[in-house]
Amino acid sequence: MPAARCVAQLPIPGVDGRSTEALVAAGGYGYAHSCVTSEVFPVRASATPSRDVVLLEFDGDVRADVAVAAAARLGFDRPAYEDALVFGAAWPDAQREAPIVFLHDPWLGYFGRLDVLCLWANAGRRELGLEGFESTWRPGYRFAFVRAAGSYAVRRDETPAAAGSGT
Repeated sequence: MPAARCVAQLPIPGVDGRSTEALVAAGGYGYAHSCVTSEVFPVRASATPSRDVVLLEFDGDVRADVAVAAAARLGFDRPAYEDALVFGAAWPDAQREAPIVFLHDPWLGYFGRLDVLCLWANAGRRELGLEGFESTWRPGYRFAFVRAAGSYAVRRDETPAAAGSGT
């Protein structure tokens, strides 16, 4: 099983009543998938509070179930899709370093694939797209998880084993 490493913990504000389209516009993307709309990804009234997004990297190929289990061992929760929209507007340069996958509850796409939101850069522009939840991702992708804002500063070298050892 690939080892997880925390590479960043970044605060995001809670959802402030803006629509999906307004959050996408606030992200200033060079491209946003045409399905990232209020019809498909409506911002929910009880959506996310202010919290921290924690980015994990893995040292080998990883599937969603493995990434989610590793994050849970570290005490992180799965994000909501609203977290991806808020994060993209709050931290626009993060996706220039590496693609960021948000493993929220997947959306069953029009062609039968389970999809999640992903932020990446392509040809110098930032993009908001969809990735297959059932994909296997190569090293170099980052996975966004969440925790309560301001709780426990993450060490950059933290792994599941280190997190459980109290060191």
